[in-house]
Amino acid sequence: MKKIVISALALSTLSMSAYASKARLLALGDEVEDNFYVMDSRYIFTNASYANEYANQVFLEWGGTATTSASTLDQDADPKAQGGFLKKSGAYTYGAYLGNESNVSSFLRILASSGDTVLNTADNQLDLFIAGGSDMKWGANFVYAASEKKETGKEKIEDSAMALRLGAHQANWDGFANISLNSEAENKNGTGKPKFEGKLGFQLGGSYMMNDVKFHGAFKKFDWEQTLSDVKTDGGFTRIDLGFGKNYKVADEGSVFARVQFTKLDVELKYAAGKAELNRTVVPLVLGYEGKATSWLTLRGSVSHNLHSKVKSKNLSSVIQGASTTAGLQNSALGAYNGSTTDGESTIANSTTVNAGATLEFGALSVDGFIGTTGVARNSTSSAKNGVLATDNLLTRVGMTYKF
Repeated sequence: MKKIVISALALSTLSMSAYASKARLLALGDEVEDNFYVMDSRYIFTNASYANEYANQVFLEWGGTATTSASTLDQDADPKAQGGFLKKSGAYTYGAYLGNESNVSSFLRILASSGDTVLNTADNQLDLFIAGGSDMKWGANFVYAASEKKETGKEKIEDSAMALRLGAHQANWDGFANISLNSEAENKNGTGKPKFEGKLGFQLGGSYMMNDVKFHGAFKKFDWEQTLSDVKTDGGFTRIDLGFGKNYKVADEGSVFARVQFTKLDVELKYAAGKAELNRTVVPLVLGYEGKATSWLTLRGSVSHNLHSKVKSKNLSSVIQGASTTAGLQNSALGAYNGSTTDGESTIANSTTVNAGATLEFGALSVDGFIGTTGVARNSTSSAKNGVLATDNLLTRVGMTYKF
């Protein structure tokens, strides 16, 4: 990746890393969606102009097909399969990416589901990229997703989605505007014939480098209408992110960073019997390191801790309804944002998190993954715990990048 800012190049390998995967972002304490500080190829889904910086590469993320179950949400222990490429041609860069479904989009459709029916998420998603520019880089990303199913003697089950992402950046700043053009899902065979219709949807934001400190901010908003048993309910999702951080060069090929981020998330559903609300505010401090251990191995890790956190749940039991399959998935979705069916306010307990990851390099091929994130599927009691480094489970959430 080219320099984000000339003076920052001498201070940071994080902002120009050749490695690119969800595993890397998570190991450095960032998010796979709405990652604003650690620069990675995943940022092309936030600011499409950065497709210029990752040309002539293939990206693969190992995982499952994410059928309508708990795996509908992309999780560390159960990631979604996806991948694509970016290719330079003259003054332009073009590319395509398959399967990059949004957890936020899935979250909203899950909330609109009911009974034994879970609405389809934005399935079979295709992202198309075009980017160019010299001094000021620009880029556009068109998103399309659609699926349908019609069994004999039954009504059609279908979903569709379209979005347009626009972005630009120069040496010390970047800006983006991402707009949802369409988002619908309907199951006429399900209990209550649930339907989801997206209305307004957009994300605006950017970053600025000043005195080797990166400042970033973003605002995301989605409104929708969901229908169940012919009863319509309006919903809203709002997220605000503000943060800053600084990188420091250490040794010959390593860097450490410190950053703070304010994130406020609000979800509401206006039921006739009363409004259901989830309000979440967190201010995490994240410290991280990334550097080469050998010519073929790069190690990274981070520790994060909430300096402030507050979660308020109100009437969320109205959201959890129907059969255990749907209710379990809705519980999982709300739980991802610390929501509770018990009304009240609380801080987020045990907020200190440590993550680690590694990249194995084989010439133009690099393989990223988490280290030691074993789960409950381990056979013996001692190895069924998290944080165990086992030789038969060395890397999880595996991603691959190939340069050509």
